[in-house]
Amino acid sequence: MRLGQIICVLGLSAALVAPAATGETPLPRPTGPIYECARISSDADRLACFDKAVADLQSAEASGQVRTVDMAAVEKIERDSFGFSLPSLNEIFRRQEAPGTAPVPDVEEVDVAISSITVNKVTRKATIRLENGQVWEQVDSEELSRSKVRRGKQANIRKAAMGSFLMVIDGSGTGIRVRRVN
Repeated sequence: MRLGQIICVLGLSAALVAPAATGETPLPRPTGPIYECARISSDADRLACFDKAVADLQSAEASGQVRTVDMAAVEKIERDSFGFSLPSLNEIFRRQEAPGTAPVPDVEEVDVAISSITVNKVTRKATIRLENGQVWEQVDSEELSRSKVRRGKQANIRKAAMGSFLMVIDGSGTGIRVRRVN
């Protein structure tokens, strides 16, 4: 993987994001030593610095202390975590656009195949299990038609007002309010 393709390097401990939340000084980034090498004016010293910094980073990666994540992995994580409030993910995966490029939009909606829909006989609220393992529960009192419960194949879930989510099953115009439970 080329250095230009590396989006971020993650420490496996939660300590990476804890300092930002508590106001403490953040831990140094694992890529910091590489960037520091670029400031050395002597070619021989700069090359020696780069060689050491890259070897240290490779060692940390091989031992599992850090991970490199490219944009494809970031986008997958954003889609997989859609519906959860995980502020620490925003800190870890903060997108830094290159100067002069358009900002990368946040994930606002996802389309996922439905694995099963069950309706609680007492509350009449649906639980929708998706093919990607996500489970969503209905939070409004809208009653799903029996045909949607039996034949629902695809769910479109999008962000709605005040942090809520709206699920539309099989592209029908009406949706139900849902919350993610896993």
